[in-house]
Amino acid sequence: MEKVTINVYDNNGNIVKTCEADKHIDIEFGTVRALMELLNIEDVPDTVTLMRVIYNAWDQLINVLNQCFKDMIYEDWEHVKINELIPVLFEIIRYSFSEMMNIPQEKN
Repeated sequence: MEKVTINVYDNNGNIVKTCEADKHIDIEFGTVRALMELLNIEDVPDTVTLMRVIYNAWDQLINVLNQCFKDMIYEDWEHVKINELIPVLFEIIRYSFSEMMNIPQEKN
């Protein structure tokens, strides 16, 4: 199983915690739909808008990420660097979508 990692930093920029998670989680359809609406990258013209989207969806994003990173607590997410968070989030979502696309389709 492929893994992703996320670091938690202290106020001096030192890593105080590193958590590892499987990319594969069973995301519920409602969560996938909400993430697709919240993270509609095609409509995000710039970094400021992307940051606003993440800020507005913070609790929902953390709920999804906590399913992957069991060792993280809510407060830890406040000390994760955004340039590390966004690629991990997209990697998990991309992996979940690719898994859904591999679901066998049977003809009735």
